[in-house]
Amino acid sequence: MWIRKTTCLVLASSLILLALPHPARPSDDRQTTLEKLVESPYLEVLQAAPTLHISESAIERFRKKLLEERAAKEREIKTKEQALDEQIKRAKAELAKMNKQASRDTPEMAKRRQDLHCQILKLQKQKARLKVEREQGLKVLYENKLAKLDLLREWPKAKAEIEQAIASGTARQRRFGDVEDIGFRDVGRGQEKDIKRGEEAIKQLKLYGLLPPEIKDEAINTYINNLAQLIGRNSDLKVPLKVKVLRTDEINAFALPGGFLFVNSGLIEKAETESELAGVLAHEIAHVAARHSARLMKRAAIAGIIYQAAQIAALIFTGGVASIGMYYALQYGFYGLGLVLSLQLLGVSREFETEADQLGVQYMWKSGYDPRGFVSFFDKMASEKGYVKSLSFFRTHPPFYNRIVATFKEISYLPPKDDYIVDSRQFHELKKRLAKVVEQEKKEETAAPTLKKTYKCPDEKESEETGPDYRP
Repeated sequence: MWIRKTTCLVLASSLILLALPHPARPSDDRQTTLEKLVESPYLEVLQAAPTLHISESAIERFRKKLLEERAAKEREIKTKEQALDEQIKRAKAELAKMNKQASRDTPEMAKRRQDLHCQILKLQKQKARLKVEREQGLKVLYENKLAKLDLLREWPKAKAEIEQAIASGTARQRRFGDVEDIGFRDVGRGQEKDIKRGEEAIKQLKLYGLLPPEIKDEAINTYINNLAQLIGRNSDLKVPLKVKVLRTDEINAFALPGGFLFVNSGLIEKAETESELAGVLAHEIAHVAARHSARLMKRAAIAGIIYQAAQIAALIFTGGVASIGMYYALQYGFYGLGLVLSLQLLGVSREFETEADQLGVQYMWKSGYDPRGFVSFFDKMASEKGYVKSLSFFRTHPPFYNRIVATFKEISYLPPKDDYIVDSRQFHELKKRLAKVVEQEKKEETAAPTLKKTYKCPDEKESEETGPDYRP
C-alpha cells in the first residue's frame, strides 16, 4: 500500500531568524548568513531567498572568499600529494637497493619486499584519492556553493516571473508546457532509431568487462523494473524500457540510447525516499525520450566513444598503474562508470541536463510522485561527506545554477496535486533486502577466482569504502 502524504518545506530555525528584516546588519552577520546558506539544502535556500536582504556587493565578496578558499585547499592537497610521492620514491629506492644485494631473497628479505609492495600500493591509492579529490571533488563542492549564491540572488525575480505567467494564463507557452499531453507529444522523434546504438554500446561495454555484475534477486529486479515502467508509461518514451540493476557502490544510474536503463545498487541504498529514487529514474528516462545521446553523438561510432574506457579496462586487467587515478576509480568500485563513460553517450550537456530536469519532474508529476524528490536527492549528494562517492553522480549530473532554477520553475508551473507519493513501506523493505543480497553476492565474488592482479595486505587499515575525508 502506497504511503501518500504531502510534504511541506520547513526551514531550519537559524535560517528563519536570519531571514527577518534587519536594516543595519553588520558585515560579519551577513557573512555568517551566507556561510550557513551555502551549507544548507537547495530547498531551504529557495525558501529563504525571497525574504533575505543581502546586497549584491556582499554576495560578490563572499563569492571571492569561496574561490580563494578553494584555491588554498587545492594547494594544501597538492602538498599532501607531493609528500606521498616522496614516500613512494623512498620505498622504491629500498626495493632497488635490495635487488642489488643478492640474487635471491632470504625469508626476511621476502617479508620486507612484500611489506614494501603493500606500502607502495597503499600510498598510490592515497595519492590517487587525493588527486581525484583535488581535480574533481573540490570542483563539485564549490560549484554547489556558488550555485546557491546565484540562487540567493536570482530566485526572487524568477519566482515573481512565474507567478505573473500563471496569473496571466501564459504558463503553458513555455517549452514543453503542455504537460497534460505527456505521452502524446513529439519530444524526441525517431527514438526507435537509437535501439541499435544502445545495443552496440552494451555489447562493447560487456566485451571489455566494464559493466558491473547484475543483481540476481528477482524481488529486487521486479520492484525496480515496476517503478521504472510506471514512470516510463507516464513519460514521452516511445520505445520499450529495459531495466537492469547493477551491483556497485557507485551512486548513480544511467540510460543508454534506445531505452536501456541501468540502476546501481549504490543509488538505491543512498536514496532515503521512494520519490528520490523515482526522481533520478525519471531524469534518465527523460534523456532517452528527448534523444539527447543521439543529438550529441550524431555519427560518432560507439567503439570510438568508449575507447578511453577500454584503455582503462586494459590497465586494470594487467595490473598497470600508468593511470592510477582511473585505476583506483574502477578497481575500488564506488567511482565507477560515471567517471569513465563518454558524456556524449549518456546525453549529458548543460543544455540537455536542464531539459532532462524539466521533463523528469513532469514525468514524476504525471506518475504521482512528489517532483521535489530529484532536488532532494541532489541535495544529499551535494552534502555527501568527503564528496568522494558523489563524484560520479555530479560528473553525469553537473551542478550549476540554471538547472536548479529551471527545475523549480517547472515545479512551480505544474498544476498542484494533494496526494503526491513521497515514500512507501515497500521501498524500505527493498532497501533492507538489497543490503543482504549485496553482502551475500560480494562474499561469493570474493571467494571466486580472479584474473585481476591483486595483493593481500592484511595490515592495511584504511577503509576502501570511505577512505580519508579531505572535505574543507
